[in-house]
Amino acid sequence: MKSPRPPQAGEGGARRFGGRVRARLGAAVTSILLLSSAPATADLVGHSGIVKSVTVSPDGKRVLTAGFDYTLRLWDLATQRQLAELNEHFASANTGRFLPDGHRALSGSDDHTLILWDLDRIQMLRQLKGHGANVAAVAVSPDGRIAASAGWDRSVRLWNLDDGALLRTLDGHAANVNAVAFTPDGKRVISAGYDATIRLWDAGTGDAGPVLKGHNFGVNGIAVSADGTRLLSAGVDETVRLWDLAAEQELRVLPGHEGFVVAVAFSPDGRQALSGGRDGKVRLWDVESGKPIHVMNGHAKAVWAVAFTPDGRVALSAGGDEVVKLWDAQTGKPVNSP
Repeated sequence: MKSPRPPQAGEGGARRFGGRVRARLGAAVTSILLLSSAPATADLVGHSGIVKSVTVSPDGKRVLTAGFDYTLRLWDLATQRQLAELNEHFASANTGRFLPDGHRALSGSDDHTLILWDLDRIQMLRQLKGHGANVAAVAVSPDGRIAASAGWDRSVRLWNLDDGALLRTLDGHAANVNAVAFTPDGKRVISAGYDATIRLWDAGTGDAGPVLKGHNFGVNGIAVSADGTRLLSAGVDETVRLWDLAAEQELRVLPGHEGFVVAVAFSPDGRQALSGGRDGKVRLWDVESGKPIHVMNGHAKAVWAVAFTPDGRVALSAGGDEVVKLWDAQTGKPVNSP
């Protein structure tokens, strides 16, 4: 099989300064159109570039997105209205995550930095510097005190969110690191990258643990189940893979996507999974059987991110078509569809 290669976050598109001006102009025009338009449908429309990340607040009321237009955007989920634009990065905003308190968020960018945000005041609290290349993904510990970041400098870095200090650097990947997550107990950090490996680390000491191998090419995304027993991974090899974290072994392969898979997510109860990738399709899976439940078609370009609401009733997907779509997780149809 020919190795498909996903677009690299730093390739093409706007350059750091001139591109930022163009991105902001486009965002301003989009914001004007949003304010003057009729009530929104179930699509979140406002970004002027690939939407690379989507996440839902712990209370299920707000959505945070990150885009290639250098911005993060905060949305009201019930009305699909944009609440705020967070614009302090100087390159593509690749990832954003709510902290457990729901009042703060963390983002990572191609400008090599992380930013901690106050979502009530809509302002930057702190900038975290240390990576020597793009920051592809971030994760926050369950207690909200520690952050992990995945970088294209082949490192995973752990940060103290109270003061922004770099705690330690985890080296082991032989290529760009694309994804990072904490286990629900906060004791382990899991990372994945273009070296086709998934690596487990001790979050307290930084010691390297087991290495999970199974993907034929790079790993783009990972997700950990709420009970911490299972892991999903999304691969350039066109597969989604399910892993047993206790046994540290692969359970099954979920084939079906045509082209690289970028993103995966578990439902809150761990019984279902979402995936999205190059083919523009969002797939909902039964985790136990590994069989597809729904295939959701709606994006005009690749799907870059997927998520569930905390109640598991709504699935979200973000695409290269600059749109975030909301799906009824039970029917597989767009939210608000007739």
